[in-house]
Amino acid sequence: MLLTSFQKYMDRERRMVINKFQTTYKTSQAKENALKEMENKDIKFLIYCSDNLHANIFYSRFLKNEK
Repeated sequence: MLLTSFQKYMDRERRMVINKFQTTYKTSQAKENALKEMENKDIKFLIYCSDNLHANIFYSRFLKNEK
């Protein structure tokens, strides 16, 4: 499947979000601490931006129970 220029642009933007998160929080402990403080909508955004199944599972562990 060939991607349109818009799809390529969006894919690049999503990778930039994940790269920014990874460079800001370099260690696993730093990532965990940041995710514990984040709201669900921010964690869900990280999950949306990531194309890595293991990272998505890791991020989803920090989703809070919503009432």
